[in-house]
Parts: sequence; C-alpha cells; structure tokens
Amino acid sequence: MTGQITFRAIVSDKDNWQRYQVAYAGQVTAHQIAEVEKMLRCGDPTYGYATYMCGNCGETKRVAFSCKSRVCSRCGKVHADEWSGQVVGRMFNVTHRHITLTVAEALWGILERHPEWRKVLFAAANVTLRKAVRHVPGMVMVMHPYGKDLKVNYHLHVLITEGGLDEKGRWQVQRFISYKLLRKVWQYEVLTRIREKMREEGEAEGIIDKLFRKYRKGFYVHAEPRVKHGEGISRYIGRYIRHPAIADTRIIGYDGEEVTFYYKERREAGKKLRQIVKMPVLAFIHGVVRHIPPKQFKLVRYYGLYAPRTANKVKETLLRIGRMMGRKVKRLSWRGRMKKQFGKDPLQCPRCGEGEMDLFSLTLPWRGKMVTIGGWEWFLDSIMTSRPPPVGVELAIGEGIQLELDFTVQGRWVQLSLI
Repeated sequence: MTGQITFRAIVSDKDNWQRYQVAYAGQVTAHQIAEVEKMLRCGDPTYGYATYMCGNCGETKRVAFSCKSRVCSRCGKVHADEWSGQVVGRMFNVTHRHITLTVAEALWGILERHPEWRKVLFAAANVTLRKAVRHVPGMVMVMHPYGKDLKVNYHLHVLITEGGLDEKGRWQVQRFISYKLLRKVWQYEVLTRIREKMREEGEAEGIIDKLFRKYRKGFYVHAEPRVKHGEGISRYIGRYIRHPAIADTRIIGYDGEEVTFYYKERREAGKKLRQIVKMPVLAFIHGVVRHIPPKQFKLVRYYGLYAPRTANKVKETLLRIGRMMGRKVKRLSWRGRMKKQFGKDPLQCPRCGEGEMDLFSLTLPWRGKMVTIGGWEWFLDSIMTSRPPPVGVELAIGEGIQLELDFTVQGRWVQLSLI
C-alpha cells in the first residue's frame, strides 16, 4: 500500500471485512457493523450524488454523498469542527480548566458489557465537580471509551469554568480546585452508582468494596493546562469528539496481515514517549469497531450553566457582566469547508472557470432503485430567481435517507421531504 495508509483501506483490503464479521460474530452490534459499512460507501456515487451544472457553458459535475459514519476520518473531522465551533459560540469569556477523570481498569469490562451503565459516569462527574466549585460553573463533558493503544479505557474529558455565578448573579473566580478532594469524591460517586446498578441486575458487587480498599486515595484525576478566554478552545476541544479511535496519521504500516501504529504515552515531567504497536489486522479492526458507541448514546453532555435549559436563562446576565464571548460562529457549508481545507472552490467550472455552478439534480436510492429529483425546470428556476437552491447539499448514506429541500416549481417555493 503506497501513500497514507487509512483505516478504510485496511478494512476494504481483500476480504478483511468479511473475515472480521465471522471471527468476531457476537462481539459487535448491528449498529457498529452498519457504521463501518456506511464508511465503506462514503463518496461512492452508486449510493447517491448531487449533480451541478455551469450556467455559463453547460458543464456538469457529480458530487457523491458523504456517509456521516463515526469511523470515517473525513466525516468525523467535519463533525468535530462543526461541534467545536458551536461550543465556542456559546462559551463564557472566562478561563476554563480541562480535567480528565478516570476509573479503575477493573470497571472497563463491566462498562463495556453494560453500555447503559456508562451514563453513571456523567452523573458522578456532575456531582463531584459541583462539590469542588463553590458557585454554579459551566461544564462540557466528553466520554472516551478507549485509550491511544485502542484498548478499552473509559474516562471523561471535562472543560469547566474556573468559577461560577453566585446567587446574586455575580461571577466569582475560583482558581484553586482541590484534586485530592476530586479523587475521593469521584471514586465514591462512581462506585456507589455502579453498585446500585449491580444490585438492580442481581450481579455480585464484591468488586466495589475491593476497589474502595485498593484505591484509598481515590481514582486518578489529571489536570490539563488552562484554556484562557476562548483562545484556541475550538481547536483544543475538537480533539475530543466523534473522531475514530485512531487517526489515519498514526497508522505507519500494513503488510496485509498486520497493522503497525504508534501512540504517545504520557510520562512524568510532562514528557511523552512514542510507543509502537503491531497487531493482527482483524484485531486492529476490532480495536476500532468495538468503540463505536451505541446508537443514540450521547458522548457529549452539558451541565451547570452550559446545560441547555440554564444557558438561555443566564445568557442575559453573562452579557451584562461582560462574560459572554460575544462571538458568532459561522457554520461552513460543504463548499466553504472544501475551500478552507484544500484552497479550491469545488463549484468552479472545470471547463470555463465560472465559479458558480448551480445544483441541477439529486440522485439517491429510494425503495430499491435510484431516483433523480430536480432537473431542467429546477435548474432554470434557480438561476432565474433571487433565491437559488442550497449549495453543497449533504445527505447521509444509510438504509433510509431523510431529505428536506426547498426549491422552486413554476415560480413558487415548495419543500420536498423524502423519508
């Protein structure tokens, strides 16, 4: 394999994907398999595409639909960029602390067997941090189910304000947070909640007492650098959301049988040591697929002043005291992202150089066949009116496609919905 080795290329190679499903039957869910198969179809025009036409010379161009899969490196980056931009737009103009909350290795297997129990980590973190901060803070939490070595490792990344609002609506700064307190409270809140789940399911709970005795100082809590006044927040927190368990850039070798990748292990004094890992190809694929979260499970949650119900109520107060960013984040369209990433306009006509190719039609799978909507009437209406159809339509490949689109028919704007 020449050039950058990708996870998608490894899964697609030979019969790797078919062999994997046989070898790990019963260990992966239908949802996880579907996410990988969506990735394999990403950018494949046989699963749907948009057609653009140049109004100047008539040149046409097809753009295949993206997949939105959680294991797709390209789509994952798009989602992470959009999410981090949205978060920055709502964050307060204060210093934030990045805190990593870990749990004992003995709990990793339990949380993997019981996906619904993972929610207790969020609840435990919320209570723990509220006890450590005197006033109401804003918190954004992201769950990671894996470590850099692809092994199971459930932990939380938390971005929390250094301080919060008091009862009189005044911002109170709190730079000191007791990590000794955090460790003990975090351990207690996690273990007592998991004990309750075990009792409900009739499982033996002896491991809980053992973990209390083994970790007398509490579970490990790591303090990351401060993030000040939103500077770099978008880039910083974008690393912790919806990307696959391994970035393609960390894959450095594949010979058809084994995959080689690296990760950087944190050591004392802030140093990081590069570690090289070589795994059988099917084990490597499983190391990524097993970490695809259950369908509808929210890996990102907001608490305190960032909770959706609270955020709108306190926005006016924070604007008044000058603690809001006061910044609007513009969501980039497909066209905008392509121009930013590659420095080229994807809708510039390759023949005449015109930079305003218009959406001509959409072709997508519908009840077992390919259906095309739009065409000449749609195209002519779009260039004759002041409101053109959307540029850079993106659809998700899957068993059922939901499409909502505004366009013109005989001079009137209508909305088409296919579900």
